[in-house]
Amino acid sequence: MRILIAILVILLAVPVLAAPGDIHYVKSLQAEVREGPSDVSEVKFVIAIGRKLVEFQREGDYIQAGIDKTGGREGWIRLNQVGPTDPDGLTY
Repeated sequence: MRILIAILVILLAVPVLAAPGDIHYVKSLQAEVREGPSDVSEVKFVIAIGRKLVEFQREGDYIQAGIDKTGGREGWIRLNQVGPTDPDGLTY
């Protein structure tokens, strides 16, 4: 029984980690989509608040994501510009 309790305590203490396939939404008015995961990488294009993203991978402070309904456009976006909640207030 003690082992079961110890396992549960460990599992509950581990934060839930984001993973490829996670859904994010742009929470800033505009988010720069870059060529690479760096502030010095070239900006490919800009997307507006509320755009739905699908995470491919993470590196540092960036996620590589596909932008929903753009015909396959993708790039790197700063984590502080996205969140799990659509700006209309709904959580999906």
